[in-house]
Amino acid sequence: MLEQQIYAYLKKHPKKRFSLREVVRGLRLDKDEAKEALDLLVAEGKVLEPRRKLYHLPEAEARKGFEGRLQGHPAGFGFVVPTNPDLPDLYIPKGHLNGAWHGDLVRAEPRPPGRDGKPWGVVAEVLERAHHQVVGRLYFKQGFAWLKPDEPRLPALKLKPEGLEGLESGARLAARVVFPTGRKGAEPYGEVAAYLGQGEGPEVETEAIIAKYELKSVFSPEALAEAQRVAHLDAKELERREDFRNLRVFTIDGADAKDFDDAIHIERLPHGNYRVGVHIADVSHYVREFSPLDHEAYARATSVYLPGRVLPMLPEQLSNGICSLKPYEDRLVLSVLVELTPKGRVKSYRFAEGIIRSVARLTYTEVEAFAEALEAPEADPSPVPPDWSPELKADLELLLKLTHILKERRLEQGALDFRFTEVKVEVDEEGDLHLIPQKEPRARSLIEELMLLANRVVAKHLAEQQIPTLFRVHEDPSQEAYNKLVAALGRLGYSLPGGELSPRALQSILRKAEGRPEEAVISTLLLRSLRLARYAAENLGHFGLAAEHYLHFTSPIRRYPDLVVHRVLRAMMHRKVSQARKEDWAERFPKIAQHASERERAAENAERELTKYYQCLWAERHRGEIYRGTVSGVTGFGVFVSLDNGVEGMIRLGALQDDHYHYHEELLALEGLRTKRRIRIGDEMEVKIEGSNPSSRQIDFVPTERFYQDQSQAAQELPGKKRRKKKSGKGAKPTTTQTEASAQEKRTRKVVATEPKSPAPHARARSRRVVGPPDERKGFNKPVKVKAQKIYFGAWGGETNAPAQEKPKAQKKRRKRR
Repeated sequence: MLEQQIYAYLKKHPKKRFSLREVVRGLRLDKDEAKEALDLLVAEGKVLEPRRKLYHLPEAEARKGFEGRLQGHPAGFGFVVPTNPDLPDLYIPKGHLNGAWHGDLVRAEPRPPGRDGKPWGVVAEVLERAHHQVVGRLYFKQGFAWLKPDEPRLPALKLKPEGLEGLESGARLAARVVFPTGRKGAEPYGEVAAYLGQGEGPEVETEAIIAKYELKSVFSPEALAEAQRVAHLDAKELERREDFRNLRVFTIDGADAKDFDDAIHIERLPHGNYRVGVHIADVSHYVREFSPLDHEAYARATSVYLPGRVLPMLPEQLSNGICSLKPYEDRLVLSVLVELTPKGRVKSYRFAEGIIRSVARLTYTEVEAFAEALEAPEADPSPVPPDWSPELKADLELLLKLTHILKERRLEQGALDFRFTEVKVEVDEEGDLHLIPQKEPRARSLIEELMLLANRVVAKHLAEQQIPTLFRVHEDPSQEAYNKLVAALGRLGYSLPGGELSPRALQSILRKAEGRPEEAVISTLLLRSLRLARYAAENLGHFGLAAEHYLHFTSPIRRYPDLVVHRVLRAMMHRKVSQARKEDWAERFPKIAQHASERERAAENAERELTKYYQCLWAERHRGEIYRGTVSGVTGFGVFVSLDNGVEGMIRLGALQDDHYHYHEELLALEGLRTKRRIRIGDEMEVKIEGSNPSSRQIDFVPTERFYQDQSQAAQELPGKKRRKKKSGKGAKPTTTQTEASAQEKRTRKVVATEPKSPAPHARARSRRVVGPPDERKGFNKPVKVKAQKIYFGAWGGETNAPAQEKPKAQKKRRKRR
């Protein structure tokens, strides 16, 4: 029965809440039938429905508290982010962490709200430690050696003396963390694992980041020996495979790429359709399951591309050698051959184990120049490389047109298309940094569309055959994110079509905002409302691509989940998918998916952090220079500005000297209390590089004089508002000198707020003073309303900060306060 099928599906994850859409997608059911079956289960009490179209088993509420990841703060408090996305984050005050560290998986228990009425809780139990190795700087205190972690949200760690001989304070170390068990209240300690270097420098920072994120830079001797043994072509294997060497197969990659894992070709069919071939390096032929090579690939799960250094998932004999689809060399591939109509519809497809010989190695820059020449034939065409035959150029022109049609169809189906420029960071042999914006939209889109096509075809086929595999899933936004998004869009004058959060609705919002001043804000709001994509053993669909079936198939040289999919597909093609094998895959794949997702996040964080370090070095060399940039983020403590080369820095609130700004979270904007001027994402600003701190990965910008001039011009051009002028005397008008002095004074004041004039003090009145908030706090959200003779806004301090006033001599009585 359908009810039993749904109940068994929910029992696989007894602690999880499922939306109706997830149940429908996971079991591929009819929506109305699934809703009716769930209603019956709810009526029987087997399933609970806390909110409309949200279901879970009673066991989900049986255990006290909930599980989540702790996000620590350098000040000692933290927040627990629940694993259940429908639950809100819980604040954990300092002293209630119960020994948990930032990133740990914990069980938290809420407590009754305090006097402020805000919810809070405690960490009841640490379920899983996130940090088994810590990287930091050595220092000595009270006769002990300590490690100050590079991650400021981690506590200082006491070190054992072994391995510290001859090391000086400031040395960069990697230490293994030991968490004592059995003794209550025992403090963790560290054991020196590696010496990374003394002081600071690119090489030391690179090694520190590799150790911090537990990346692997060295292969085991067994894996290297196996790679050397298998890195060759077998004649019998070539005879067995389908031969594609008579086709015009070619690759398109970056100019500096070395591992080519995908090649393409196109054929015109007699009846007007096209056959597109996506040929992927057959890494699964060389990396056998459970072999030393496989263990190394699984441990890494992905290749890591750091500035100036690459940490490959596979040894170089495979990644840059026998598996790489180099031109004019025979290579083994796993191919997806798709027949497409001129309108981009999939007519049929098939899979093949093949052999190819690439006829050309094209770069994105070359293909982009070729595409521009096609769009503007009257312009001077860029020189075509000599190995481009007329047939190759015809194939390329046809692929550009066909992939454009594929993209338009995908966007019509609701796929999201965010237009953010990617910046590539390169470090040359001399250590100089080069920031290169990636500006080849047509060339990159060509390859992207064909890879998406192959991924969707393979995912759909395996899902319909009910064969376990690893899917790339992107779940629907949470209800909390949906509510925030609807409220923020409403303030900007936008609403979701139909009131439902769907990819098509979000895409319509993006198109409506295209070209408008709020386009960047809208894109950021939508992006923040989405969850992170991840790997999963269940087919939960891909929200961002508006795809019911999706996985990663096209990059097995650098992604382990792609290698797993290749093995599954080859087993299916050889008819070796038995029931026992299905059960084995279903048991192992969830763990592989979680591990691959975690290593992907670690690789992304490592790449981002080292890139930021090199950006800080660049900013140090260009300190004092002026650049144009775009506001990329707004917070309650400052404004982030991104330059054209991708370098991002922050303008602190104290550097905005023309007004006192406060933060509107729902609008992602800062607003001046006096001028009502708004600074929001997408605004252009001219900034000067004020300073840089590579250790903390911070770059400080300050606005230039043009920023204040633009504000003055905007204020003068405000329509329909009369400007009130202050008079220095009866009938007097301010002089030019007074106006300039007044403007200069407003720019130089650090804190500017509305200061209402108070009446002259009474002769018998006692002088009183009202002091404003500290500088580091946020400004007033509403205009100041006071009834006092003196108002003074400044830092908390003694009476010396306030203007002195003489005490009346003939004062016998004091007026009572009313």
